[in-house]
Amino acid sequence: MKKEEKEEQRRTPYIDAYLKYIQDKNIVFDVPGHHQGKIRTDFDKLFSHQVYKNDVNCPRGMDNYMHPTGAIKEAQDLFAKACHADYAKFLLNGSTSGNLVMLLSALKANEKILLPRNVHKSVINGLILSGAIPVFILPNIDTQTEVANQPTLKEWKEAIDKNPDIKAIFVINPTYFGATCDLKRLVEYAHKKNIIVLVDEAHGTHFYFSNKCPISAMEAGADMATLSVHKTGGSLTQSSVLLVKGERVPRYEVIKAFNLITTTSPSSILLASLDAARKYLVFKGSRQIYNAVKLAKQAYIRINEIPGFKAHSKDYFTKKCHSFSYDETKLCVELDKLSIDGFEFYKILKDKYNIQIELAEKYVFLLLFTIGSEQKDVDRLIDALKEISEKYYDENVVYADPHYMSSFPVMKIRPRVAFHAPLKVVDLDDSLNMVSKEMVMAYPPGIPIIVPGEVISQEVINQIKYYEKSKATILSDWDSTSQISVVDEENWDYELEEKNIE
Repeated sequence: MKKEEKEEQRRTPYIDAYLKYIQDKNIVFDVPGHHQGKIRTDFDKLFSHQVYKNDVNCPRGMDNYMHPTGAIKEAQDLFAKACHADYAKFLLNGSTSGNLVMLLSALKANEKILLPRNVHKSVINGLILSGAIPVFILPNIDTQTEVANQPTLKEWKEAIDKNPDIKAIFVINPTYFGATCDLKRLVEYAHKKNIIVLVDEAHGTHFYFSNKCPISAMEAGADMATLSVHKTGGSLTQSSVLLVKGERVPRYEVIKAFNLITTTSPSSILLASLDAARKYLVFKGSRQIYNAVKLAKQAYIRINEIPGFKAHSKDYFTKKCHSFSYDETKLCVELDKLSIDGFEFYKILKDKYNIQIELAEKYVFLLLFTIGSEQKDVDRLIDALKEISEKYYDENVVYADPHYMSSFPVMKIRPRVAFHAPLKVVDLDDSLNMVSKEMVMAYPPGIPIIVPGEVISQEVINQIKYYEKSKATILSDWDSTSQISVVDEENWDYELEEKNIE
């Protein structure tokens, strides 16, 4: 970034407009109804009452979120410049909304998109809303940790060549556990074939602000990317950003899709946090990300000295799991001969030691090191792991066979058609070979075990039961995972509905 460009990044146009509005001490007759804190509630037990005073909607002087021409537009433009994008849109429903905008703006009903099967649930929702047809490419599953990693560049190219009628590809970069693909070469290959490249970069905001990280989507030349700035960039939860580069996806289509799914009652607090996070990342991000990587590497060494735990580094993912590169601010730790599983470990760590980790699976857990990580936190974690090791390590423990899905279900009808098909609710045990109407997944990370339109296999049934038995958090349309909603094929003309449902 040139000196004058970096100097411009010191500006915080939205925060400046926000401060002016608050300092004006306006008499208000608009929403929100608490009228800048004219009431007092138990909310004050959590936060300063100033939060109420600062909670405003879209008043005069603070720009319009749906059609920004002032402070919001200026803040978005600064974010776009910081990330080498042509323009940016602030998102207030997380990267979920960014994924929806990307799919709705790039695809129409019955157009095909190539994407990994381990996408987030929001991407499946985008397929339902757009009516697009998914062509799934299988991720590489590490049989040791049961973690889904990246397809290789060769596998991406073969899938693209096999499906010459696809309009777009959707790339997860990085994955939840930090694996990245050869994004630049993949983008170049797709663009030669006039294919749009969409990137779920929810876990990669920090890639734009440090040379210690893998290449970012915009630097790789992707057409669109969504960033969960709240995850690794320091803004408040739920605040994200959509980045756009080039004209493969027309600006009108992007704005139209954005206006379709976004709120008309934006949180000024969330918007301000994005403006502030961008400035912080530009001027302090590199140093803080370097510190995060340093702490992660230190934790890797110290954890591997504790019986019962095996931390995995970049080499593990690039050599054993065939990923192109790896985000070293993440640390995947495998359980080794502990008499408890990952789900039990997760609960013990929080309930006894007040340590909250990102997620746990049956035999692994994930640690995130971010711009907010500190040495004292790592020290407390290591102390806790040592105590857990002393109590639960047992050399005689033999783990059960892996429980990852060796294959993914076959898609019979596109998700949008399945979503609108007539409903039948059946017991899970009776659902074999039926077409699912719903998504079922363990959360986090939110990767669907089954999606609408796929045929329920015995492996799907076993996987749902496995997570239920492990007391993992399962998201589905029903309170109990003993039932599942399927397409009532006996009372439904598929061919007729396929023609009618665009």
